[in-house]
Amino acid sequence: MQSILFWAEWPRPFKQLYTVLLLLFVGALAWLASSYFQGYEVYLDWDIQGQAETTEVDLSTVKVGPFNITNTANNTIYTQRFASTAPETNIFSYYLFFFVTLFCANLLITVISTLPRFSFYVGAAFIVLFFMNMKLELLYLFGSEQKIGLIVALLLYLPTSFYFNRIRSEVPFITRGLVFTGLSLVIVAMIFFGAQVEHPFVYITAASILNPIVISLVFILMVAHEIIASIIFVLTRSNTPSSKNTLVHFTVITLIYFANLVLAYLHETRIVDWDILYLNTYLLLGISATLGLWGYQRRESQYGYLFRFFPVGALFYITMAVCCFVTLGHFMTTANDPALEIFRDITIYSHIGYGLIFVLYIISNFITPLKDNMKVYKVLYSPISMPYFTFRLAGLIASVALLVRSNWEVPVNQGISAYYNSLGDLHLYTNETPLAERYYEEAAVYGYNNHKSNFALASLLHERNEVEKAAVRYQDALKKWPSPQAHINLSNLYVDDDRFFDALFVLREGADIFPGHGAISNNLGLLYGKTRLLDSAMVQLDRAYQRSSVKGAAASNVLALLSSGELDIDADSVLAAYPVKEDPISLNNHFVLYNHSEKYLGQTFTPTDTVLDFLEASILYNQAFNQLYGEDSLETGPLISLVNKPANVNARESLKFVACLNLYKNHNVNKAFRELNWLANTSISNGGQYFNQVGTWALGQAAPEVAIDYFQWAANKDWEEARFNLAIAYSESGDMARAIEQWQTLQEEGEPEAKQIAATMLAILTLDMDEAFDLADPEKYLVSRYTLGIQDTVAFQKLVATMEDDNYKAQAYLDMCNKLWRMDYPAAAAGMYVPLAELKITDEKLFRDTQWFELKMLAAQKNVRALATKINQGVAFDTGHLLEKHFYTGLLNEASGDTLNARKNYELIAYMNPFFEEAVIHSAAYIGLNDRFEAYNILLSAIELNPMSVKLLKAYILQCARVQLNSYAENSLQTLRERIPATDYIAFESEYQQLIKEVEQWEENF
Repeated sequence: MQSILFWAEWPRPFKQLYTVLLLLFVGALAWLASSYFQGYEVYLDWDIQGQAETTEVDLSTVKVGPFNITNTANNTIYTQRFASTAPETNIFSYYLFFFVTLFCANLLITVISTLPRFSFYVGAAFIVLFFMNMKLELLYLFGSEQKIGLIVALLLYLPTSFYFNRIRSEVPFITRGLVFTGLSLVIVAMIFFGAQVEHPFVYITAASILNPIVISLVFILMVAHEIIASIIFVLTRSNTPSSKNTLVHFTVITLIYFANLVLAYLHETRIVDWDILYLNTYLLLGISATLGLWGYQRRESQYGYLFRFFPVGALFYITMAVCCFVTLGHFMTTANDPALEIFRDITIYSHIGYGLIFVLYIISNFITPLKDNMKVYKVLYSPISMPYFTFRLAGLIASVALLVRSNWEVPVNQGISAYYNSLGDLHLYTNETPLAERYYEEAAVYGYNNHKSNFALASLLHERNEVEKAAVRYQDALKKWPSPQAHINLSNLYVDDDRFFDALFVLREGADIFPGHGAISNNLGLLYGKTRLLDSAMVQLDRAYQRSSVKGAAASNVLALLSSGELDIDADSVLAAYPVKEDPISLNNHFVLYNHSEKYLGQTFTPTDTVLDFLEASILYNQAFNQLYGEDSLETGPLISLVNKPANVNARESLKFVACLNLYKNHNVNKAFRELNWLANTSISNGGQYFNQVGTWALGQAAPEVAIDYFQWAANKDWEEARFNLAIAYSESGDMARAIEQWQTLQEEGEPEAKQIAATMLAILTLDMDEAFDLADPEKYLVSRYTLGIQDTVAFQKLVATMEDDNYKAQAYLDMCNKLWRMDYPAAAAGMYVPLAELKITDEKLFRDTQWFELKMLAAQKNVRALATKINQGVAFDTGHLLEKHFYTGLLNEASGDTLNARKNYELIAYMNPFFEEAVIHSAAYIGLNDRFEAYNILLSAIELNPMSVKLLKAYILQCARVQLNSYAENSLQTLRERIPATDYIAFESEYQQLIKEVEQWEENF
């Protein structure tokens, strides 16, 4: 153990200094390894860009006769793509690099001060060159452009080193080092206080990278043979007279070693590019440097004339090693690939050149001892035939020969490129973008197709939106040392420029080079999704999901892809397969996915502030939309209160729209109609959609006359679906002439499906009644619904009698019952219901509809006992019949004398749905017993939205008489006159006039 930890027995000052240097060496190796394994991500970060897209989601379907009207609304989904950030100068790396290399330089100068005379003068020349290469004049010290810094440094260091070397040579090494450290602190203070440029230490580090590069390259040459020397040490250390085959073992091992070196050389020079594992040059150098910690001691006999291994030789070696690997770590951290290429090239060339010559050196001097299995390691640096100096010189020549063979100008130009890259980093850090760009351009010229320069230039051009130039630079960055960042940024640039196939090609190329890279797989999945290659998109996103670094983004993108509605996949199974934390984007996409599936998610989002950003507004919208599929109602008050804040004006329209949808779902039809009507009139771009939605609601409430107006307004705003819906509304209202006209227009100008339906409807509407009896049941039903009105009951019954299917018969009877009911002929409707009740109905929905109509008739007849009996027979009040539940409960309360609960139920439903005429009229009548004007307000509110209702018109006119607002009744009387037969109108007018007289008499008596 003592031979391995050779410094353990040194005097304390030297042991501590060596330990510090050893820790720096290990730290530098770790820094290099960490930066290497991080790749370009060590200086390029990932930025996740959220992109909003809209997808159409179906609203609830309204069934009107044979038509199913399904409107759509947009939901916003977010995809997350990765983009590389622009390069940023790693300022910590520059400072660390500067101070560690300055510390190493001090130690090397201290070593120089101990050298013999000639060697000292050579070392003094090194000191001069070192400070000349620092270019201190660039700092404009104390405002001067002269070489003040160089002069001061030389005046400090040269006399001091001469003093220690020639005059006071007995001064201990540690003392000398402390003195030189003090001189360095003077230089640092001079730079700190005298420099006239910003960030002078970064500036001087960038400008003086030649010094550490030269020291590092000398060190690489020093250790180039250490692996072979260590092979000799391992093979011969344990040799005994009985050992065998040492030479054979040495030959085999060295052949394997050189084979790997040659393959690495061929790969580095791009002669071969086989899919095999090549020897890593950084690992090769690290192993050589580490072995040299002990190997340098064993060759003391060769440099002993300069200094002994203890302590100067050991400190010299490890100082050189620290400088080399700190330099490598800095270049790796700043991704200065031209500099890294120099290190890789010199490492390979020197290990091959020096390695081959060292093998010749061993064979020349020790072939016989190797054959005899002797402990050659003990005399390895005591040559017999070939001098050690010859090996060093020949090894240098061989290495230079390899360099020249591979074009010696390349490393020189790479060094210049690395220098300009460092200056580019400096000016990028000081926000001097034009200067930075100029230096990067120079670096790109000298370091042909180097990644750092071209990527930096591409990023700057990309920020300025110079797309074509940026694309060229990204392409150049990919030619020699490709990176995931360059592939992704180039692809994103193409996507933003609508060049999808170019983007796809770049990403697929990146996926081939970097298989399984999370960010590339994620973006590739998104790109496949855009080109509708959905299966491929899912494969890539799933692959990205397996990478923890992009797991969340990939999962939210899976949800976004499935939210497009083009893949029929159950939402619950998706969430089980991709369980991600509920970050805002994932939650948003969850809601949209469930909205497409028409399923309730059951999660709640609460914004962190009352001022909504775009994403928060989108989540609130999609959440409110999802509430349409839940059992419970959405409390729209807080949502409306939030969007009414001035700061949320951009989100106001969409959130009010979805609030209206929830108002309607919550049976507050009155408010939903009013709010959405207002929104339609004020919206700049979506008015047609909103009018169409209100019209659809009106059709669903069996108010086609009301729907007609809204569909016309929607059509006027170029909402295409409204024209088809308008034809349905005219047909439902019984306006044959306009219905035919509208269907004819659709037949001429509509979509193919609309044309086919229009042809069918025109055939029905223009059919001679005599021909109807020969039709099939579906067509007979259409005739009964659209060509036969309440005045055609005889023809209607004849036609229905010819139908064979009881379901069609029942639907036809129910339609006629509803027509009679809406026109306020309850007795006739009840009579029409009699044959309906006798039919065998197999359609469950149709059967339920007949049951609800029967309850409506019983309520109108005030037959409370029969009503209760019918309800108790198993009528289930689902969420779609909540108002009916309150109305019938109120009737039962009223009949039992529970006036308090009766009033509560009536007050609850009085203003809710103006199309639930019976409930509105009865509630108004009950409330009017105590408050005539409140009853008037209830009816007025209803008739404003449902102005063509015969029942509401009659009730409103009579209530006007009760509150003596006869002038208001006149307009409604005129509307009523147009809606009902003359005989019915005369009878009602007589009733109205009689009520006026009674009210007047009551007022007089009161």
